[in-house]
Amino acid sequence: MSAGAIARIWAVFIVCAASIGAAAAAPATAIFPFEIYDTSGEAPQPDLAARLAMASRVLSEVLEKTGRYTPVDLGPFGAEIAASGPRYQCSSCFLPIARRAGAAFAVVGVFHKVSTLISSIDIWIFDVASGNYVAHLSGQIRGDTPEGYEHGVRFLVRNRLAEEIGGDGPQPK
Repeated sequence: MSAGAIARIWAVFIVCAASIGAAAAAPATAIFPFEIYDTSGEAPQPDLAARLAMASRVLSEVLEKTGRYTPVDLGPFGAEIAASGPRYQCSSCFLPIARRAGAAFAVVGVFHKVSTLISSIDIWIFDVASGNYVAHLSGQIRGDTPEGYEHGVRFLVRNRLAEEIGGDGPQPK
């Protein structure tokens, strides 16, 4: 085998090893399910629970794809999570759950439905050790639809997360 071929093989090996190390370095993150704060006065949509679950899955996926977060399994804490709601008003009641799950960060999200046409999304990322938030992503969506929820979550992570935490990863505010 030529020296050039061996050098290329080593280069591929080093790149693969570096990418595996970078993925392993992403801190464990407790991503709590989205909640709804509905002030619209309208009857809830029949697919609301499924829509919130889908938005939660999308949030977990896109945060993981940033390479800055590794979602932890919150399944064993289902009853505690359900009892902790509404998390957007509970004064950090979710942090003990995140700690027991071994997370360095906790993510809490809420959709505020004002009407069928207007909703807002808020996503907070907390440092579990200090209890302080390190990022707050906020925006509005139009339309009370699964597509609107998914697009809103993807937009916030793609376009607002970098603005909040800068290019070097999560930093306390």
